[in-house]
Amino acid sequence: MDPSYTEAYEQFELRHWWFVARREIIRQAIARFVLPKFPNPRWLDIGCGTGVLLNAWPEITDKIGLEMDGPSVQRAKAKGLDVRQVSPKWDFSEYGTFDFITLTDVIEHVEHEQQAIDAVRAVLRNDGILLITVPALMSLWSGHDVVNRHFRRYTRESLLRLFPGGQWTVLQASYFSSLLLPLIWTARKWKNFRTRGKEQSHAGHDFKFGAMDGLLKTIFRLEKPLLRWMNLPLGSSVLLVLRKGGI
Repeated sequence: MDPSYTEAYEQFELRHWWFVARREIIRQAIARFVLPKFPNPRWLDIGCGTGVLLNAWPEITDKIGLEMDGPSVQRAKAKGLDVRQVSPKWDFSEYGTFDFITLTDVIEHVEHEQQAIDAVRAVLRNDGILLITVPALMSLWSGHDVVNRHFRRYTRESLLRLFPGGQWTVLQASYFSSLLLPLIWTARKWKNFRTRGKEQSHAGHDFKFGAMDGLLKTIFRLEKPLLRWMNLPLGSSVLLVLRKGGI
């Protein structure tokens, strides 16, 4: 992550409409799939940043965050969170095993994603739960992906192919950020048009605060009850919840 971007990222995670609504969708998935099975799960959040997601669940007390960015780790520790700074090496065996693991917008940053998935599976207990979110649809690729050092965006099908049925049971596989997809697609295409011929790495990210934040948050939140009953057919992100082990 760009150093200047790291400084502002915590405020985006805390207050930006997209992060706030996404966190509520993740909370619903945890309440639905994790807590009935593990009332106080041993939770590992990989790529936890400043610990915003971990801090949103004070009722879960046995939790560890892993993060490569040093300043983010220090911010997380200042909140009293158990967050460890790690190298890019995907080996978590020293931390023991976990009931629940989150990878929220992480594996798109990893060149060889199967290595990451294998490392996660090795420390997830049998019948443990894995929750993943990723950015979706290469047609939405823009300077936002470049500045965030993404290697790819996914479809639901391309993400599912990484989790074979003999090793994993799919509990939910849905797109989200769906109702706003036409607006997001138009904004990305316009941005790509304006920055055509420029270095995409200087095009900047898409997270900004504006007068429309409240409205956008309200629209995004409308997806939460839908996701409880159905998988959405298209969106700018994918949510995947899996249980380790076949059916």
